Amino acid sequence: MREEYTISQIAEMFNITTNKIRFYEKKGLLVPIRQNDNKYRKFNEEDIVRLQSILLYRSIGLSIDVIKNILKNNEKENYLTHFNNQWKLVNDEIHRLNVIRKSLEVVIDKIYEETEDYKIKDDLLEIIKESNKLNNIKNEWKDKWNFNGWAKSYDDDVKKDNGELKIYKNYELILQSVYELVEKLDRKNSKILEIGVGTGNLASKFLNNNYEIIGIDQSREMLSVAKEKYPKLKVRLGEFLKIPYDNKSFDIIISTYAFHHLNENEKCIAIQEMIRVLKDNGAVIIGDLMFESKDSEEKILKDLSQEQIDEIKDEYYSYINLLRDEFSKYNKKLEYTRIDKFNYIIKIQ
Repeated sequence: MREEYTISQIAEMFNITTNKIRFYEKKGLLVPIRQNDNKYRKFNEEDIVRLQSILLYRSIGLSIDVIKNILKNNEKENYLTHFNNQWKLVNDEIHRLNVIRKSLEVVIDKIYEETEDYKIKDDLLEIIKESNKLNNIKNEWKDKWNFNGWAKSYDDDVKKDNGELKIYKNYELILQSVYELVEKLDRKNSKILEIGVGTGNLASKFLNNNYEIIGIDQSREMLSVAKEKYPKLKVRLGEFLKIPYDNKSFDIIISTYAFHHLNENEKCIAIQEMIRVLKDNGAVIIGDLMFESKDSEEKILKDLSQEQIDEIKDEYYSYINLLRDEFSKYNKKLEYTRIDKFNYIIKIQ
């Protein structure tokens, strides 16, 4: 038998008034069960989930009509999809507000420091412009590679390595090398974040050796495959540009075959994000498609067919010299190892 709750019990559960619940019922957001004998309201588990969603959406300023439409669209979704949607919504809002807060800090400092009104106004316009630009970059990234559609066949496709460039020929070596670099750090009790966890192949190496690891990915289907393969692996929706964790949360950040899906501007923001969630003495280890510099890229491209060049241009290969410069802004040093013509492993500390 399904458990049912009174309006008073629900109000106490969420620390709200019964009048607020009645208001949401009046607006059509809640439809509790009415008992035939006394017409008292009764609420079930689905009502609790629904009310939790309503309160969350109201807390970030959504109107009743907008919430009604969201809930209507969510009726066909399962609990996991439902709460993943909320997770993403909350994380997006946190990042948006953090950008605004940082901008306000700069504005306040400028007002204190500047004596000329016209300079303050010019500074304000520039600060607003930059904060809007940052939020736009964070929000405009699109998965043009369709990882949701690729998730089920990803592992098989990596083994087949059908591309012209054979970028996966050292796939296992790269994963193992990243793992061994972490081992050499000798931080067995470290908390590790993998960005772009995919189907969990790298994370499993750490999971099997009792490391505490969390994997994030922007693809829900990739997360589903990873969780199916490794039930004990903790996974969350997330991406380089909006890492869903607090400052200084992780000792080590790892990633393979993911960073090349960001353009140069996005890479700079991703580096800032990784540094934000990394502890002061932490390390970042990335295995990915790279060139040492633009000059080295030009030399390599001269020996490739047009089809191979087109395959490269479909991605955003990193330039190690530019990554070194970017990480140096945060007093981090970069070391690298070349695995093959296109794959490198970089370690940042």
